Amino acid sequence: MRKIYMAGMSHKVAEIAIREKFYIPMDVKTEALSHSPFDELLILATCNRTEVYVASDRDLDTAELVRYVCGLAHQNYDDFAKFFYTKVGEDVVHHVMNVCAGLDSVAMGEDQILHQIDRAYETAHQLKATGNSLNKLFQSAIHTTKRIKTETNLSKLSCNIPFLAMKQVQKTFDDLENRTVYIVGLGEMGSLMLKYVQENTTKIFASSRTFTNAEKFGDVLTPVRFEDRYSVVGKSDVLILCSASQEPIITKKEFEKSIQVAEPFGGAILSKRLVVDLANPRNADASIGDLPGVQYVCVDDLEQIVSENRRLRMIELEAAQKILQEGIEEFMQWYRMDDIAKNIHVFAEKMIATANDESEKLMRSLPEVSDADKKRIQLMYERFAKKMANDYLYKVKTENSLEDVQVFLKCLGACSD
Repeated sequence: MRKIYMAGMSHKVAEIAIREKFYIPMDVKTEALSHSPFDELLILATCNRTEVYVASDRDLDTAELVRYVCGLAHQNYDDFAKFFYTKVGEDVVHHVMNVCAGLDSVAMGEDQILHQIDRAYETAHQLKATGNSLNKLFQSAIHTTKRIKTETNLSKLSCNIPFLAMKQVQKTFDDLENRTVYIVGLGEMGSLMLKYVQENTTKIFASSRTFTNAEKFGDVLTPVRFEDRYSVVGKSDVLILCSASQEPIITKKEFEKSIQVAEPFGGAILSKRLVVDLANPRNADASIGDLPGVQYVCVDDLEQIVSENRRLRMIELEAAQKILQEGIEEFMQWYRMDDIAKNIHVFAEKMIATANDESEKLMRSLPEVSDADKKRIQLMYERFAKKMANDYLYKVKTENSLEDVQVFLKCLGACSD
């Protein structure tokens, strides 16, 4: 049986200063998936986690997976191995189901992780890096998560990362409608931040690496060329960073300079500024928080303000976990019986072939029977054989343990040889 493995790190075991070293760019991910050393491979990389899932016909040492991830990130195994967790078999199933449903996220039940897993799976699948095992696992996880979101209110009561970031902004400025917000990066995270921000203020500036992307939102904000970002940074009460970049795009030196030269709105120097850094790797030097009047918040800091609707979420969580367990049990039933199902199919085909042979013998002994009646008799034999396969063999599979089914098939094989 093909075994399933995973190795990864998340916000639960490593702070962002460590996690950002293991950011895997799309080109590296694509190359890895296109030339995978494993039978099946899927790579999940988000702001809160980097995880590699593998299905293999050969037994693997999980340390091999950790070394593989370190190699992708160009990091030393001995320095970072302690930050990784690894899982095998059913533990992998439990983990990916919980992650996909958002139950392992900073904001419990958040929706964004489902989209990220969906994209990671589609990428791996399109590059033919996944096979039967990982396809079924991730399809089951996605399906189960959609059930949770449909049948419970967990996601309605949860707080995704942009939502938490917006809560922090509102906590810092209770008069946000009079404040200026500058968003750098208009990908999925930035676009969601924009939706929250525009509900609270009309003084919005934004930049994207591609200026035309910022111009698309020209009806609700003022687009700024990325290279001109420092001309706006110093004039902004709130700076929200969501850009995909390997290096910081806001340095302490240039940030401080932009404050000093800025023409402040309202004719007075801004006494307080909030920088919300949602990127991984981080977009800004964390040391900008040392500047007078500047508050710097990154993803890890948002974990401290997750508590809203906690009591109601726990009620919904119980219902969600029940659905999750159903999804886990359904997959494990398929996983354990996958090879058995293939063997049963072989025996079913043998039964049909035997029925056809017997019907042909009968037809040869009945020369007076018309061709139309012969055809009907042959179809009757074949239908009977198929019914036996469905009603008998498949019932054996679904109502017995893996071990008992294996013994049954072994005996059946001995009888048919």
